[in-house]
Amino acid sequence: MRRYVYYRVAEGEVGACAEAARAVIASLPFGVELLRRPETRDGLATLMEVHQAPDEDAATDAEARLAAALAPWIVGKRHVERFVPL
Repeated sequence: MRRYVYYRVAEGEVGACAEAARAVIASLPFGVELLRRPETRDGLATLMEVHQAPDEDAATDAEARLAAALAPWIVGKRHVERFVPL
């Protein structure tokens, strides 16, 4: 299963937010890719996590850990979408 989680961060805070995200990602037992849109809007950058979790419990745990760690930088809500292979 894959989860795609996206959120907005102030342009000047992207580095600190990414550093915090990478620290959590390094502790996870599966891969999470961290991406950003190349453009900003209203001074905000959009970041995305692509979770490749082995199961729903692992995905939920990782998403919760990242949400808690990144809360100080996120403007608005984290948006989560789930996809499974065809």
